[in-house]
Amino acid sequence: MKGSENTLGQIRMLVTDADGTLLGQKPEFELFRAFRLKINDLRHVRGAVWVVCTGRGLRSFNRVFRPMRVFGIEPDFVIARHASIYERSRWGYWPHWLWNARVLWLEWRDKLEVRRALPLIRRAVLSRNPFAHVAFFNRQRICFRFDDEGATQFGADIIREEAKPFKYLQVFQFPGEVDVRTVPFTKGLAVAELARHLEVGEDRILAIGDGHNDISMMEMNARCRTACPGNAAPEVMEVVHRTGGHIAKERSLAGVVEILGAYETGRICSDLPPGLHEIRDEGNPVGTPHHSARSRDRMTGFLLFLGVLYTTTLVLASFGLMGPLGQVVLRPYHMLLARLEPLILYLFK
Repeated sequence: MKGSENTLGQIRMLVTDADGTLLGQKPEFELFRAFRLKINDLRHVRGAVWVVCTGRGLRSFNRVFRPMRVFGIEPDFVIARHASIYERSRWGYWPHWLWNARVLWLEWRDKLEVRRALPLIRRAVLSRNPFAHVAFFNRQRICFRFDDEGATQFGADIIREEAKPFKYLQVFQFPGEVDVRTVPFTKGLAVAELARHLEVGEDRILAIGDGHNDISMMEMNARCRTACPGNAAPEVMEVVHRTGGHIAKERSLAGVVEILGAYETGRICSDLPPGLHEIRDEGNPVGTPHHSARSRDRMTGFLLFLGVLYTTTLVLASFGLMGPLGQVVLRPYHMLLARLEPLILYLFK
């Protein structure tokens, strides 16, 4: 628990996630007035801007945000699909093409860096820990399994050491398993780019979110202020705890109102809720695909490819576009029709 200093007055950019943070399972109309008062105070008295950063497209965001808009609640900026920046105007939200192009460039550059990191981590773990084997591996994720608890901890230490230079990788440790996933990081890039253009200092940003894709905007710099509602993922709470932000007891919009009040009164509480470590000790909620399932998927895809290829050649042969080869293609088709014809006549006689 921190002191009673009013830090809300220092905020010049409030950044909030949408789903799970502002928007719960249903509109919380009873909280709209309190939230609107907080936002208007930030804007008109303290000179701050409000940014909603969401994974939704702009059209989808406008649809789900309509209840708030009816109550006169509307952000100054929307960052849609984690990256594209839109500014509110009298004609709606308009994109900033140059800003968005820069964010896309940064995203492409950093994705290359992440894809380079996972093979390096794989080689490091397998060469230094003989009790490790790879359960799943692709461009975005690698999951290791271990024989016992000691080997799991040893492997997790190696993985965290190797993943440290790559800020967009997150390490999840479970009993007998360590999962390294690429956490969506474009929110952090877009927020940093918008702050740069608006000339807002790093310590003047308050980022509020509940999901893994919000972590990048909370960790984009060491001085950014953070917070999360009570329904946030355990990893998000741990980030807020580590950065000294406020972990709300209330969920979704009620939690956001609580957060703004906590920063206004200085009663910021970074304590992790009881039972959080019990949740972290459970099995991997994402799970790992079985090799047999992947083999079935590959076989299904191959069969579909053959079906599409034969159908295409059959159409070409029917129009005489394949020359002598067309007769070879059409022969099995005609044989099948000859065998099916008696059955069809019997069923429809």
